[in-house]
Amino acid sequence: MPEERVERFNLAERLGHWSHGITFVVLLLTGSALVFRSYAGLIGPGGLRLFRSIHHVMAYPFTFLTVIILLLGTPRTAGQWLKECLTWGRDDLRFIAAFPREFFGLKVQLPEQGKFNAGEKLNSLLTIAGSILMVVTGWILLLRDSVAPALVAWALPLHSAGALVMGGVILGHIYLALGHPNSRESINGMLSGKVSARFAREHHARWYRELKAGGNQGKKQQKIA
Repeated sequence: MPEERVERFNLAERLGHWSHGITFVVLLLTGSALVFRSYAGLIGPGGLRLFRSIHHVMAYPFTFLTVIILLLGTPRTAGQWLKECLTWGRDDLRFIAAFPREFFGLKVQLPEQGKFNAGEKLNSLLTIAGSILMVVTGWILLLRDSVAPALVAWALPLHSAGALVMGGVILGHIYLALGHPNSRESINGMLSGKVSARFAREHHARWYRELKAGGNQGKKQQKIA
């Protein structure tokens, strides 16, 4: 009998996730060549010009594409995601306190979580804040001839620091999605949109109960009708 699977993310949510992730990685790789001289030396003057052009072009989808996809494709679930990320309770704080042991593969009992666990909420908030910082400072640098020199002087170190912090966040995110034995099934949710019911019960028990309760309620209403 095939294992039960439940939908975790719809198509627009997945497209929004991948559009943001891919554009950020491209910007990080190309932007690093503009900051680190040893990297620039490896690719040479021609490669540096190409990387600069790619970096400038990718600023447009990084700034606009993900927001457009979420607002037009799935505004309701995008709103629910933001609301859940901004809603914190005692179990979320207990999760954050205990999660370092889970991250390093040590045995730990984590409190029940909703559709997004506290680690995912924190990752989302860091990503949102970091993306806003990168967009604002990035456009100041891109339009440096049209803004005050003092703004450019502040934007450059903030842009570089933001890139380093977000780079660290995305490395941890990739490890949990692909390498961590307890959570790597989560990548299925961003590829096919579905995860196994077992994974949902173990990692997002509160959300899974709500999902099943909603499904059972819908079936009862159909029978009555």
